[in-house]
Amino acid sequence: MSSLNFQLNIVQQYLTRYGMTIYTILGDLGLILNIFFFLQTNHRHNSCSLYKLSMSICGFIGLNSAVIPIIYSSYNPDLFISSLFFCRFSYYFRHAFSQMMRTFIVLSCWDHYFVCKNKRFLFSTSLYQISIRLIPSVILFWLFLAIYPTMLYSIDENVCDATKHIDEIMYTIYIFIVLGIFPLVSLITFGLLIRINLQHKRTRIQPADHPTRSIHILHNRDRDMIRLLSIELLIYTCTTLPNTMILIYKSISNSTVNNLEYHRTKSFVFYFTRSFLLYLNNGLSFWIYISVSHSFRMEFKQLISKFITKNRKHH
Repeated sequence: MSSLNFQLNIVQQYLTRYGMTIYTILGDLGLILNIFFFLQTNHRHNSCSLYKLSMSICGFIGLNSAVIPIIYSSYNPDLFISSLFFCRFSYYFRHAFSQMMRTFIVLSCWDHYFVCKNKRFLFSTSLYQISIRLIPSVILFWLFLAIYPTMLYSIDENVCDATKHIDEIMYTIYIFIVLGIFPLVSLITFGLLIRINLQHKRTRIQPADHPTRSIHILHNRDRDMIRLLSIELLIYTCTTLPNTMILIYKSISNSTVNNLEYHRTKSFVFYFTRSFLLYLNNGLSFWIYISVSHSFRMEFKQLISKFITKNRKHH
């Protein structure tokens, strides 16, 4: 084995055993805290909170179903090439639930746009009623649609992937749409709409019958949402766009290079973009909220204080 191949093997092993383990533990912790936060009584009838709760649950399932088998395979025989059933079964779960998570991120932005556009929506049951219908619809949609790319997967030369030429092209087009165009365009669109709407509101004189403190809180939340959208868009682009670009390259490349170092380097790049980076995004939501959103941070601190006080009284 050449020096480069050996180094890439070591780097990939370290990234899997330590990098993925660390970000999975932190991601699981953050997602559990998210679920705990959005399950509180004051959030249960808020449509945006329901989308974020659903996003956290799906993100948790998608993260663990994707990363745990990869970590396990770094210590043991590779599960992904042990059987076609496991190859497809594993992909189905991680893809379906990760796509649910991404869809709920978009829906939460859509929901916030309508609230930002008309504050009466904040106290209306209409968005809540829409959310309790949309959430199960999204789940069913992806459970059915994920069957299509799953059936394109096969095991070829010890690789679990869409490897046949036609299947590879169809899979690339599918991923380009559902991981690239749909989430990115939606996040950019709603981010711009919320920003434009907020700038428009700043030019208007606030009615005298509205409490100044309430207006201030709502505007803070609008600004938090813009910051959150910007960070989420940046992180989403950095973690998913390389995967899409690599898939496009893979489907149009007809390389016949027999150099082992070339193939090992390509294999490492595929691993880094399609496994390590791609699922990193699943567990970041809580850490983004807590570091960027002042309102989320204050509410979370109050919740923790309330929880600690309640436990002390019981003891």
